[in-house]
Amino acid sequence: MGRYSNLCDQGERLRELLEMVPKGRSDPILRTIRQTQRRLRGTEIDELVVDYRAGATVYELARQFGVHRHTVSELLERHAVSRRYQKLTPEQIDLACTLYERGLSLIKVGEQLGRRAETVRQALMKQGAEIRPRNG
Repeated sequence: MGRYSNLCDQGERLRELLEMVPKGRSDPILRTIRQTQRRLRGTEIDELVVDYRAGATVYELARQFGVHRHTVSELLERHAVSRRYQKLTPEQIDLACTLYERGLSLIKVGEQLGRRAETVRQALMKQGAEIRPRNG
């Protein structure tokens, strides 16, 4: 019962404590925002795989499911889904250089490697090959 008596001093004590807080700090305290983790359920992963095989891009799927594009790529890799637009391996780049130097067009080299002509062009440029002007 003694704990609840003399409550009139508590207001003064609170006022004294508030006066002890240093003044003059007007800038707000900045706090970092924690990243939220979004874990996909099994049914969502199955849907993601089906949508990718149907032609959706990694970027579209990332937006659709609210995850990072890297997460989509990893999920596809875990489920053994062959990826579109993969980079050329060093062996494929060597072959592409050889075929292109022999006179094949970027399109023909790409067809032999199973890649788009633009992918071949970018790989050749990184190797320092001189790209011929188009005949179109």
